[in-house]
Amino acid sequence: MTDEIRPLLAALCEAAATLVRRGLVLGRGGNVSARAGEWVYISPRGASLEHLQPDRLVPLDLTTGRVQGTGRPSSEWPMHVAAYRARPEARVVVHCHPPHVIAVASLGQRLPALTPDFLVYMEATSLPTVPYHTPGTSALAQAVEAALAEAPVVLLANHGLLAVGESVEQALTRVFLAEETARIYLLARQVGQPRTLGEAEWAALREAGYNTRGATSKGASS
Repeated sequence: MTDEIRPLLAALCEAAATLVRRGLVLGRGGNVSARAGEWVYISPRGASLEHLQPDRLVPLDLTTGRVQGTGRPSSEWPMHVAAYRARPEARVVVHCHPPHVIAVASLGQRLPALTPDFLVYMEATSLPTVPYHTPGTSALAQAVEAALAEAPVVLLANHGLLAVGESVEQALTRVFLAEETARIYLLARQVGQPRTLGEAEWAALREAGYNTRGATSKGASS
C-alpha cells in the first residue's frame, strides 16, 4: 500500500463505521472497497465494518480477481469488480443493508425521485431494483453490472443496495439519500400515491445551473 492511497482507504474505513452507527448494516454484513489504478482494496471476509483498518483491506487485481498477499476478500468481491467495470469513473463502492431500501426492493419496485437532491446526486429519475440472487454469486454481479448502466445506485431485492462514487463522500451521500428517499416513499404510500419528479424537473435543474455529477455551483437544493 502506497502513502498516496492511504488517505482514501482511511476515509473508506471511517465511512464503513458510519454505516454501522447509522444502522445501515448489522453484525458482519456489508462490504466496502476503493479502487487505485488496477487494484481494488476491499473489506475482508467476515469483517465488521465498525472496526475496519486500512492495513486490513485486501488488495485484488481488478482484471483477474487475483489477491495480493494472504488476506481473504469479502465474498461479494465479484459484485465490486463488476461495479468498477460498469462505472469506470468510480473510485469507491459501498454495499450495505438499509432497512427502508430493503422494504422497497422486496416489493420489486424501482425507487423514484421525490426530491431535487435525488436528481442531483443520483443523476437519474429512479433507481433500478435487481431481482434476488444469492450473495457472492456471478449472477448477482452480472445483474448489478447491467443495472448500473441506469444509475450509480442499485437496489438489491431482499438484500440491500450497492452505491458507487467518485469519492467516499459521494458514495456515502448516495447511500444516505437512497435510504431517506425509501423512507419518505413508504410513508407517502401509507396515505396515497406520492408525486414523483421526472425528466422535466431534472432538465430544469440543469438549466438552473445544478451540476448533476453530484456537486453544484449553487450547492444542493435547500
